[in-house]
Amino acid sequence: MDIKQLITEIAFDLGFDAVGITVADDLEKSNEHFIRWREKGFAGDMKYLLRENPINAKPKQILPEAKSVISLLVNYYTEPPSDPGANYGRVAAYAVGLDYHKVLRKKIRQFQEKIEKNIGKHFLSRGFSDSVPLLEKSFARNSGLGFFGKHTLIINKPFGSYFFICELISDLEIETTHEISGTCGQCTRCKDICPTSALDNEYQLDARLCISYLTIENKENIPLELREKIGPWVFGCDLCQMICPYNKEIKSTNWEEFKPESGASHWLSLKEILSIKSEKEFHDKFCHTPLTRPKRSGLLRNAAVVAGNRLAENVLPELIWLAENEPDLVIREHVLWALSKYPDRKASQIVSKFATRHCEEQSDEAILLTYSHF
Repeated sequence: MDIKQLITEIAFDLGFDAVGITVADDLEKSNEHFIRWREKGFAGDMKYLLRENPINAKPKQILPEAKSVISLLVNYYTEPPSDPGANYGRVAAYAVGLDYHKVLRKKIRQFQEKIEKNIGKHFLSRGFSDSVPLLEKSFARNSGLGFFGKHTLIINKPFGSYFFICELISDLEIETTHEISGTCGQCTRCKDICPTSALDNEYQLDARLCISYLTIENKENIPLELREKIGPWVFGCDLCQMICPYNKEIKSTNWEEFKPESGASHWLSLKEILSIKSEKEFHDKFCHTPLTRPKRSGLLRNAAVVAGNRLAENVLPELIWLAENEPDLVIREHVLWALSKYPDRKASQIVSKFATRHCEEQSDEAILLTYSHF
């Protein structure tokens, strides 16, 4: 058995859904595209993407002896239940279940160990899944695992676009996999459905407008003009994937770790989120899931926005308590915004009572104007 076949069989034995191989050369065109994208400001405040001399297209900067990049796909899709109602916020599909970083880190180690055992010698390698600023999608495309869709995600015809990408950079010389062709044709559904117009005319994603960025990576206030457009999304967003024709007939994952019964569900109770009083309580509740990424401040901020958008019936006591007692300015401002959407008289009284004080603390004229009629 040649090494390529051996690696493929090991990958499938471990549960990976697809495997492809490319050479570990620098991706010059992809790097140029990334730099142009970054220069437009589309990276927002994601500092790990703003470093000088980025290494994201240069595997030999990570492993000097690199000769090959093995890309692996893991289908994470599970069928979401129907909307349970206004008291719940929706979670992006990739965050359902357990934290994929931890799950896949362990699986990649097993992959490395099994390869070494089967080839009978030590080899140099470094494995990742969304843990270094590597152009994972470009390497996956070059490994024959799909093509770039207009929503900027890789589309693999059997699996659509709902998958994690892992990579193993190694000093092994392995026969490469041929790239596959594919196209979105004239379809513009992903661009059309995006409520914040995050996809520009060249189908580049402006992270600053993306609901996933606004609810996860963004650590500050969500811009006032974008809050209503977030709709029910309390963590991430899947709209561009939900509308994609390539995702119409995808199958649910075989990975138990990424099913809702293992960790986070597709829908979260807004009341439960808004009742979290401390970082410890937040960590204890979500520590095994990706939902820790925005920290307590970010998740409660998001829940407040969704509550205001959906006029959640059962969270008014929590919103009022947070308006009166919460020291975090980001949480408190979004709570006041949410309360301003309710027709409830007590909610209006709370906004009137606390908005002026809050605006003075933040010195934000736009926010002051928002609450000026109370």
